[in-house]
Amino acid sequence: MEDFADKIIGYFGDHMKLIIEGEMNGVRSSLNLFVKCMPRFDKFKAEYLKEVGFFNKEYVMLNTLFNEFENGTGSRKWRPKLLFIREEIFVFENVSILGYVMPHRQDTMGFEEIKASIECLARFHTQSYIYEERKSKQLGRPYRIWEHYSNYLQEPNKKLDWRDTGRNAVIDYLKEFSKYKSKLNFNGFIESIIPTLFESARDLMRPSLEYRNAVVHRDLWSNNIFLKKENNSTYHALIIDFQTVIYTSPMLDLSSLMYFNTSRSDRDKWTKELIEIYYEVLSKELQDVDIDIEHIFNKTTLIEAYKKSIVFGLTQAALIIPIVTMSKEKREELFCDPEVAKRINDVSRSQEFIDIASEDDKYRIRVTELFDEIVERFCFPKMVHETNFNFD
Repeated sequence: MEDFADKIIGYFGDHMKLIIEGEMNGVRSSLNLFVKCMPRFDKFKAEYLKEVGFFNKEYVMLNTLFNEFENGTGSRKWRPKLLFIREEIFVFENVSILGYVMPHRQDTMGFEEIKASIECLARFHTQSYIYEERKSKQLGRPYRIWEHYSNYLQEPNKKLDWRDTGRNAVIDYLKEFSKYKSKLNFNGFIESIIPTLFESARDLMRPSLEYRNAVVHRDLWSNNIFLKKENNSTYHALIIDFQTVIYTSPMLDLSSLMYFNTSRSDRDKWTKELIEIYYEVLSKELQDVDIDIEHIFNKTTLIEAYKKSIVFGLTQAALIIPIVTMSKEKREELFCDPEVAKRINDVSRSQEFIDIASEDDKYRIRVTELFDEIVERFCFPKMVHETNFNFD
């Protein structure tokens, strides 16, 4: 058993490589595995996971509901194969030996990488609809996953300090680095509008009353995606870590995936095409099991749902991107010391973000671009040019 060199490859658990060697009839062989378990040496993190139920949520998903979801093979596979599970330890195939790698967290994805991730996402979402449609047919009435899994598929109502701390850091950072900070009453605008946006994003994490819901990953930043480059220079993606899943509009996954992993200019260029790709894969996967996509989503409704999800994608990325784009050394300094991590989680992280941005140009450019899009879209929308992508 060997820990990964990156101590915080995942924030909500310990991750290790396990190699099992054996011999049969004189032939030696080895099995290369990936192990995820509850934090063994970080009491603060272990207690937090138990209190919010994230680890238990993933256990229930992997051990029950996802057994009803078809994982597919080859290009239709959307998650690594699970080989063994107990409540606090999960053992998967180690897809890194098959050529899969995590995208570099400090860089954004190229078109082929984000395209593969969206195709994988569509296959994952499809399984919710297939399961619900089959269950509805069996029961002779409409069935929704929420009926049996509502206790696990919602955001916890406790331990929310980290969201408030992150929101406040956005406001403090913008006062320091926003290109709009000299505008009249800038501080007043962001102090009143940004908290409202974060509340709106929380509301969107509940089951939608407008759109068809699905099991949504909610946390598709680079460390939760594996990519493999194929011989034809395209990519295939797999999704991991399902401990923050919720049941809501699937467009929350699509928008947050985009905001976590692309630059502003690339979103402007690619969004329309990538929504088309998502819709095409969703349609084909459903068609293969004789389900008409129009019964789930028509394209106009899907685009409408995506537009409404942008506030979630932006605010969720604003919570995550300032952390994941730090250098490896800085993340370990701040998050591997339990006392420091607790303060950053519960009290304040503003000065840390500001200090890093003052020293690291790449970090400052990436974070400021993201935060200023919040300002442009929601604080001063009339003064900003329209984005390049057009859904019509």
